[in-house]
Amino acid sequence: MDSWSRRDKIKTGVGRHIGLYNPLFIFFLSVTACTFMLTIERLLGIEWDFHPDAVTYIETSINTISTFGLRDIQGASFYLLVDLFDSKISLIIIFNILVYSITNVMLARFYYKSIGYRQANLTLILFLLVIFNPYRIHLSVQVLKDTIIIFGMVYFLVGRMFSWLGFITTYLISTRSIIYLATCISKGKILVYLIPIICFIVFYLGPDVFLSLLSTEGQVDMSFRAFDSVPNFIEFGVLGAVMRSILWPFIYLTGTFIFISPTIMYFPIAIGSFFLQIWHFQQYKKLTLYFQVYLAMGLFAFLTPGFTSYIRWVLPLITLLPIFVIKNDVVHYNKRRNIKVK
Repeated sequence: MDSWSRRDKIKTGVGRHIGLYNPLFIFFLSVTACTFMLTIERLLGIEWDFHPDAVTYIETSINTISTFGLRDIQGASFYLLVDLFDSKISLIIIFNILVYSITNVMLARFYYKSIGYRQANLTLILFLLVIFNPYRIHLSVQVLKDTIIIFGMVYFLVGRMFSWLGFITTYLISTRSIIYLATCISKGKILVYLIPIICFIVFYLGPDVFLSLLSTEGQVDMSFRAFDSVPNFIEFGVLGAVMRSILWPFIYLTGTFIFISPTIMYFPIAIGSFFLQIWHFQQYKKLTLYFQVYLAMGLFAFLTPGFTSYIRWVLPLITLLPIFVIKNDVVHYNKRRNIKVK
């Protein structure tokens, strides 16, 4: 974060657009967006059980919790949360909406305090479109853990007090947090840390399962939705996994997957990617292909031979990407103005 003095902020116009980024306004807008999305989805026949995982959480949480041990809490705590809400779908969705709205407040506050006060109205509005990603809104009105995962990682990166609790929350909810954490490592050290991360994945999956992923026979088609026509290259075995690792992050970040698999179900997801690139291009005059995020997305693509599952797993990375970009911008901006970073 930059360390502007009060006089510097006044000179550059801090407070000029604060109304647009008022926490209460962002929170209210987030709840309204979720309510609108929930209404539209129900009218279109998209019910709470649209995602198979949601059915699993609701139907098995009681049995799962009854056999829970201390070791089972890690990576599966969402079952505990569902059980605490007595598997009541409406309460879980309301909880997710509140978590989503609080996350948006954190993102908006971070953006405005970092660089938003020196941006034009167009750029400010574009960033609002980024944090109001339609796919994030969709997941927030489902019985899924993704919204909590995103909250934990966002708080870990931008929270002030006890920010490490954000990562612990994410880790207890999902083991995927280890890969998300890798994006916080500097570019010069990421390849060094990649080895222990891969070792953790091998240990978690089991050597036999991991080795099977490296064979053509072990590549299981995870294209579960009929509308998913994005090629997963499973017929090429490990070469196909490498091809996914290279291509899938690019087509997701740019939204070009919609031209490969043109379907209304993918359109809101592509819109989120388009807004991200438009905002980044408006502000930095180039596409956003942050190395650490791209690498983490590539690792998920290697492990996930199904694009619909893939887009859910990497959505937290799409949400975190602007934070990394903005933090880099703040560092460079301070260097140009000879401002010390605290």
